[in-house]
Amino acid sequence: MRIIVLAKQVPDIEKNVKVSIDEKTQSIKREGVPSIMNPADKNALSEALKLKDILDAEVIVVSMGPLQANEILKESISMGASSCYLISDRAFAGSDTLATSLVLSEAIKRISDFDFIFTGKQAIDGDTGQVGPGIAERFDIPQILNVKRIEYISQDKFAVLREFLGFEELIEVSPKALLAFSKNINVPRLPSLRGLFKARGFESFKITNSELKLRETEVGINGSPTKVIRTFTPFFDKSFTKVSTGNGEEIVNLILSKIGEVK
Repeated sequence: MRIIVLAKQVPDIEKNVKVSIDEKTQSIKREGVPSIMNPADKNALSEALKLKDILDAEVIVVSMGPLQANEILKESISMGASSCYLISDRAFAGSDTLATSLVLSEAIKRISDFDFIFTGKQAIDGDTGQVGPGIAERFDIPQILNVKRIEYISQDKFAVLREFLGFEELIEVSPKALLAFSKNINVPRLPSLRGLFKARGFESFKITNSELKLRETEVGINGSPTKVIRTFTPFFDKSFTKVSTGNGEEIVNLILSKIGEVK
């Protein structure tokens, strides 16, 4: 059993850090910003490690990002991951979810065959929830989103509990498949003492575009059909108009005219 876990490094928003935007890419400048493993990804990793304990599974953590993302890979090793890969190249900077799913899919093909891909449902920075489904589509494998738990049943059979339209749905799944876990579904596993010692001298395997050989038109800003034109803090106008009349028709017509004015 081999499980690929996708993990992303994101800004630690609980520390109220000042996040700046790269004027060229309109993406977050991550250098020097206190960062953590995306919470839902850590929950996904913890679920993978549970299966590792039961089935002696191999858990491979893959992250795409700058060199500082090595920190969450070291954390993954300390928690019990088998090995880690960092996908990092300046050519990938500014990739949107479509380009990111391409880079990760091609990297996974180079790394290893797999039984499952585990990931968080969405990251707390971009909050799109599109990368996991994009990867599943590229591998042409089933995907289950909003997963809360996975349990081993028997050879090649697993029970997956997910939340769907306000209900909980129990699904039987077999390899290969992609599972996207919701955050806060478990208490993430703490690093072990042995894991901490292992992580001290840990160096992740690095993959760049020299290995993947993706075209410039497929990755980065040039390969991203989604363009962020401007990033800004919205301004909310709290002005209001008070209407006093006993005629309901006049009130309705006034409201409609005001809606028309603000389009």
